[in-house]
Amino acid sequence: MNSTFNWKPEQTLWEKVINLASERGQSPESIISEAVRLYVETQSLELVNDDVSDPLIGLFSANPDLAIKSEDILQNDVSEKSGWTWKETHQ
Repeated sequence: MNSTFNWKPEQTLWEKVINLASERGQSPESIISEAVRLYVETQSLELVNDDVSDPLIGLFSANPDLAIKSEDILQNDVSEKSGWTWKETHQ
């Protein structure tokens, strides 16, 4: 099935598509088709994930190197208010 539509992208975006197509030896149409296909697949996956309301799922999604990189992760997340602090007295 062939479909045609009129699309007027921003000039810089169009130049990027042309350059990428040239680098890959593909047509701009194939680059755009691939981009749209990836976008639609990603959106479909997000819709499936949104339907799942199991709160425990977040507990199990993490970097596979968590055990190895745990110290680095903690170090990057340390802020001025991290750790033990004295509570301010309310008077």
